[in-house]
Amino acid sequence: MKKQLLADSAAKLYIEKLMTLENIAQRLNVNERTLRRWKSADKWDEKRSEYLKNNTTFHEDLYKFGRNLLDTIQNDMAKGEKIEPARMYAVTKIMTMLKNVKIYEDKVTSEKHMPKATKPEGLSPEVIREIEEKILGINYED
Repeated sequence: MKKQLLADSAAKLYIEKLMTLENIAQRLNVNERTLRRWKSADKWDEKRSEYLKNNTTFHEDLYKFGRNLLDTIQNDMAKGEKIEPARMYAVTKIMTMLKNVKIYEDKVTSEKHMPKATKPEGLSPEVIREIEEKILGINYED
């Protein structure tokens, strides 16, 4: 059981935290050769690649698309070819949307990482007083 917990922790550090095997070995006090075996058997490189692919932000993808579109327009201009107005319009729309998309994604990301409100443990003094008055019949003079 301990081995599986270590393997899971090591995989998470490698895949999600992008740590090196050397750093993981030091952190978890596991032999680096063992980590290499786990990495190979569980296909950590494929999982890391998939994780990174799935966690790229939309604004990055939008930027890349806009950049590629702008590059094609610049190439066409350099060749003296006609530029369709729709392509120019698309670039200007993408560039104006980028800022708002990034702001939105940053907000969502920061909200995900904010600590959740902790529920107080035990009874508050107000609840205790209400129990004493309504259930136990103890009346306090205000």
